[in-house]
Amino acid sequence: MARADNDRVMETARQALAVLVGERWRYAGRACDLVWLGFGPDVEVTDLRGGTREVAEYSLHLQCSWQVFAGEKRVAGSGDVYLPPRGWSGDGDFDWDVQGTNRFDVRAAELATFLADEEIVVTSVEVSGRGDLTVFLSDDLRIEAPRGDTDAEDWRFFRPGTDGDHVVMPPED
Repeated sequence: MARADNDRVMETARQALAVLVGERWRYAGRACDLVWLGFGPDVEVTDLRGGTREVAEYSLHLQCSWQVFAGEKRVAGSGDVYLPPRGWSGDGDFDWDVQGTNRFDVRAAELATFLADEEIVVTSVEVSGRGDLTVFLSDDLRIEAPRGDTDAEDWRFFRPGTDGDHVVMPPED
């Protein structure tokens, strides 16, 4: 990607993500190894079957390496999707892709309880010149999603249920 094109992509990302400042972090979950984070008030959207469901107004999908920190302590990260929960005895088969069975799923459930009780809001968002994403939150929390080196998109930001543009951080050339 030419330097001017790269700068334009990064500036577009910065401007789009700026709407998150002041919005509440609602939840985290996953589909396979794609992790989704919801921010802002609940909105009703039409699902794929024509019904409706409630989701957060803004969605951030992460397919790169990512981590959540409380201060300097790592709370969760992308590798947790592939690990059994702490204390797993090793009995039986472990299938990371079964919902509720991996370390991330356990931490996401704990996080859901925490986010329901605490009003954690976005205080600022940074997108580096190479596309590394950092979301700073109240209570000294932050989400870091450094741009990866795979052929897949790293992260995507959009408003579910709308025809608005998705801001996609594509793989590096």
